[in-house]
Amino acid sequence: MAGEREGMGEVARRANGGQAHPSAPDRARRRQLRDEYKRAEREARAASLPMSREQLEALVEFVDALVISDGCDHTLRHTRSWVDGQGGLEWGAVAGGLAEFGGYCDCEVVMNCDPVDVFG
Repeated sequence: MAGEREGMGEVARRANGGQAHPSAPDRARRRQLRDEYKRAEREARAASLPMSREQLEALVEFVDALVISDGCDHTLRHTRSWVDGQGGLEWGAVAGGLAEFGGYCDCEVVMNCDPVDVFG
């Protein structure tokens, strides 16, 4: 068992240029790579939603008001109403994009499709 631990430690040292722990520049580079990955992932997910940030803000505001007043019947009834009234938005693509963020019904659109989370 001790030999296995030494072996794993040796692998870690080789991966870190002979050091037991990553250097500050290595940690900064890893952080930069992680942030770039997260940004690219967020942009790719946002691209799956065929509407602008402003449109999503208006949609969430509209649906939120109706969910507060009428409740949620666990459909996308209010969301569909807003999309149909916009012109130029294709319902299937919008519904698929909202689902990518967890918006499977009106209350989930309000809770899970925050424009800040979608567009950063």
